[in-house]
Amino acid sequence: MGILFSLFTSNFTKVYDIKKIREDYITAINSSDKTDELYSQLSAIKSPEPILLAYLGSVQALKAKHAWNPVSKLSYLKQGFKTINAAVAKAPNEIEVRFLRYSLEYYVPSFLGFSKNLHSDKVKIIELLQKQHPIKLDIDKTILKNMIYFMVHSDECTPEELAILKKIPV
Repeated sequence: MGILFSLFTSNFTKVYDIKKIREDYITAINSSDKTDELYSQLSAIKSPEPILLAYLGSVQALKAKHAWNPVSKLSYLKQGFKTINAAVAKAPNEIEVRFLRYSLEYYVPSFLGFSKNLHSDKVKIIELLQKQHPIKLDIDKTILKNMIYFMVHSDECTPEELAILKKIPV
């Protein structure tokens, strides 16, 4: 009976290596092939948890970066933001999900209309960092360090927000 249960559950449960997904995402930023590979991997996941959904949306948006056709670029961006907005709706207090959307909105030209949540995401990220010790945020220390570095150098933060960010122990 135990073997049957093990075989049955192993067919429906797959463990995803979030660390590898993060690494692949960084590579995908400058690689169309890696973007397509990661997109295939993430889009195959049935009922993804919010962090995986956020990475899927981010990769969909990255497809726009690598596309040459303006119509395709806009289509990828729309789908990417629809997906990442769904991830934020499912996990509004998950800092990495918020940061993924923040970083996308930061890089997408504002005239396209996709940067509506840039300010609110920034405020929420800083609020989460300020309220909780980084250990309680359940986020990789390197990711946290890179997140804070990005935000400090984004020219989006007020002097007060910068002071808060610089006090975060990483």
